[in-house]
Amino acid sequence: MGEGLTAASIEGLIPLLGDLDPGARRGAVRALRAIGTAAVPHLQRVRRRPAPGPRVRAGALEVLADLVGPDGLDSRDQEAWRRVTRIKLLAETPDGMRLCGAWYAVPTADQDAVLAAFDLGSPQPVTLRTGEAAWHRFRHSWDGARPHAACSRVFVSPVLDGWTLVFGHFSQDTHRIENADDRADVFRLVVRQRCAGLSRRFGSAHWYGVSGGDDWTAWCIAEGGEVVRHYDAYDAGESGDGGLPHPAEAGYLLPHQDKGLPRGAFEGVDVADTDAVVARYRQVKADLRIPDTCRADDIAARLSVDPGALGTHTRTAGHGVLALTACGREHGHPVGALPV
Repeated sequence: MGEGLTAASIEGLIPLLGDLDPGARRGAVRALRAIGTAAVPHLQRVRRRPAPGPRVRAGALEVLADLVGPDGLDSRDQEAWRRVTRIKLLAETPDGMRLCGAWYAVPTADQDAVLAAFDLGSPQPVTLRTGEAAWHRFRHSWDGARPHAACSRVFVSPVLDGWTLVFGHFSQDTHRIENADDRADVFRLVVRQRCAGLSRRFGSAHWYGVSGGDDWTAWCIAEGGEVVRHYDAYDAGESGDGGLPHPAEAGYLLPHQDKGLPRGAFEGVDVADTDAVVARYRQVKADLRIPDTCRADDIAARLSVDPGALGTHTRTAGHGVLALTACGREHGHPVGALPV
């Protein structure tokens, strides 16, 4: 009886994937995801037959991707996704990415060399929009039921103003950090070693990190096999910045440094009024000629390319790819629908 009720529930939900009400569509998607793999055969049948309404087949594909991932789609659906990607790539215009996480930058147009340097395989062409969405999923995918979801796949950008950017978690680095007694120390060591190794291969290599939820930011710059600057805002705030400043930091305050605001700068301002606080801060900053505080994306803008400021002015070549790490080659692509 339970199986029959589930089948009836699934068949009742499927037409709602094309409902005119966006709320109803989202509700149907959530309900089918919650049902899980029992919904897969029903959704596959929708993909192979005329749909009971507009947008239903597209909704079925979205839920299938969430439940079984790209490896679980049949060959026709995989080819449809690749075909749409090829069409979108023909007219792709770079757009600023929402930055939350870390990425590497190397000054090369040799994508194959970048893939080899990070031990990546099975590259699939994707748009920047797809790559950005995948990166945010890597950044926030710590699913206990799928322990390698966050370290299975990496986004490698097209060539942007002469630089190739690499976003995501790499198998060797991720597990080395996870298995360490002192993760913070090993994390710093991994970043430094990775940058130094990449710079031996490509002449220079950068690593940048930005948090979208707090004030953390960091960067590591390597030239000719040696790290010449490694800054982490949290480390510097706790124990000071013992490194030599990089020329790219000139004219900025570093995040851990005192902003130089006078006592009472915000007197008379309602601290609950964000706009008023920001306005007063900008006024005092301008009056006292206090420099801007930099983040990693500011340093990237001076040294390589800021992915948050991509636009029609950005020179591009080639196309981006999603590529599998060693974990991905063993465990397959993570599940989840990605926009094209």
